[in-house]
Amino acid sequence: MIPTLVAKVNADGNEVAGLKSVLLQVPLGTYTGWNPIASGVLKGRERSLAGGYIPFARTKAERLASGDPRLSIEERYQDLRTYYAAAVAAAEDLVRQRLLLPDDAARLLKQVLTDMERSKLLRN
Repeated sequence: MIPTLVAKVNADGNEVAGLKSVLLQVPLGTYTGWNPIASGVLKGRERSLAGGYIPFARTKAERLASGDPRLSIEERYQDLRTYYAAAVAAAEDLVRQRLLLPDDAARLLKQVLTDMERSKLLRN
C-alpha cells in the first residue's frame, strides 16, 4: 500500500500552506483536499478528486455535546456583521496583493452575504 501524504493543518483542520481563499480565511468548517472512503473493500483509501467539508458546530453547546475541539460558529463570529466584515477584510487583502480581481471580490462578497443570510447561521 502506498502511503497518502497530506498537507500540515491548523487547529481547525484546514491546510496552513498555500494561498488562502476568503472562505478559508473566515471558515465555517474544515475544508479538506482529501476524502477517505468510509467503508467497503477500499476503506481508508482516498477518493479520487473528492474533497471534503466538515462544518463547525453552530453553537458552543452543540460543540461541547459532540466533543468537537474546534470553536463553534458562534464562538468565532459574534454576528453576521462581524463575519461579513472579516470576509470583506480578507477579500480586500487579496485584491491589494493582486491575487483577486476587484470584480471577483465584489461578486464573492455578495454571494457570501446572500448565503449567510439564507442559512441563518448567524443573527443580524
